Amino acid sequence: MNADEIVLDDGEFYMELNGNYAAFEAPGFLHRRCGYGLTTPGGYECLGSFAKTVDGTWRADVAAPLDRDTDSDCTVVAERVSRMDSIAALWVNRNLAYSTHD
Repeated sequence: MNADEIVLDDGEFYMELNGNYAAFEAPGFLHRRCGYGLTTPGGYECLGSFAKTVDGTWRADVAAPLDRDTDSDCTVVAERVSRMDSIAALWVNRNLAYSTHD
């Protein structure tokens, strides 16, 4: 297992590659720094991700309030795109992510 690698960071939000994959093909996560607590023992909350889909394309989504009609708690910000486009879409839309921590 490799160490997770931060690829983008603005001081509040950061994107980290999943350390279980080689960096050039790793999915990743959007995190927002917040206070340490029972639900955020690392001092961050995960607010989104990008990942490869079964058809070989990539998608990205951000956290959203639970929609009881669809049983979904995320908003897709990119789908059927390249890995780099999914990373860019997630980063550009980071402020749309639903956060529950300060």
